[in-house]
Formats: sequence, structure tokens, C-alpha cells
Amino acid sequence: MARQHHLLSELAAIERQLSEIAKGPRLFPGEQVHGTWSPVVDVYETPTSFVLTAEVPGVASSGIDIKVVDRNLILRGERRWERDEPGELFHRLESAYGKFERTFNLSERIDVERISAELERGVLRVILPKRERAPGKRIEVETQ
Repeated sequence: MARQHHLLSELAAIERQLSEIAKGPRLFPGEQVHGTWSPVVDVYETPTSFVLTAEVPGVASSGIDIKVVDRNLILRGERRWERDEPGELFHRLESAYGKFERTFNLSERIDVERISAELERGVLRVILPKRERAPGKRIEVETQ
């Protein structure tokens, strides 16, 4: 059984490495994951912003803390175990519970002052507006 577990661990590590390679350059370099479980996160881009979605089923908005510290977006929260019925016997328990923390290094392209978030049906949506780009300046070359 230990050999099978070791083989599965190695396959999972290879899968993570291949996934990282396939992702290509990241908007949030230096991502860190802490805690006992980690919500699944997707990031996509619109013409005006980047959007980060995190799956946090069973977590109330009051249980989510979002901060920006030194160009890092920090998501924290806790999914609590709230079942304690006498006589219940679980045959399978795959849901994860406990505290989580995800940290993302934000690109300079993001306007930190205008970040907003909303929670709907267990999906946290963090809107990261792009900075307004100043129009380019044409520089005339003078001849002497």
C-alpha cells in the first residue's frame, strides 16, 4: 500500500509541474499558499480589469478577509465544520475544512485603490481594475 501511495504522490507532483509549465507567464508571480486547505482560484482578463475567482463554498462573506499589503493581495478565511449530529456516521468525507490563506503578488498594471470583491453562490469574485495608461508622447528629433 505504501508503494502505491508513493507512486500516486509522484504522479501528482508531475501533474503539478506540467500544469505550471502549461500556464506560461503569470500575472501574479510568487503566489504562495498557506493553511489547511486552499480554495481553487481562476484568473481571467477583461478589457478593463483582471478578475480572480475563488471557490469558497460554505464560507460567509464575514468569514473572508481580503487585504493588499506591499503589492500583495492576501485572501484569508475559514471554512468551519458545523455538523455534530449524534448517531451520524460518515462513510466518506472529501470536503476540506479549516483556515486558508492565499497570497498573490500583484502586477504594476493593477490599480490597487479600486479593487472590489463580491461573494455569490460560494464563489468569491475579486475585480482588479487595470490602471489607466497615459497616452504615449511623441518626441521630435531636432536637427542642428
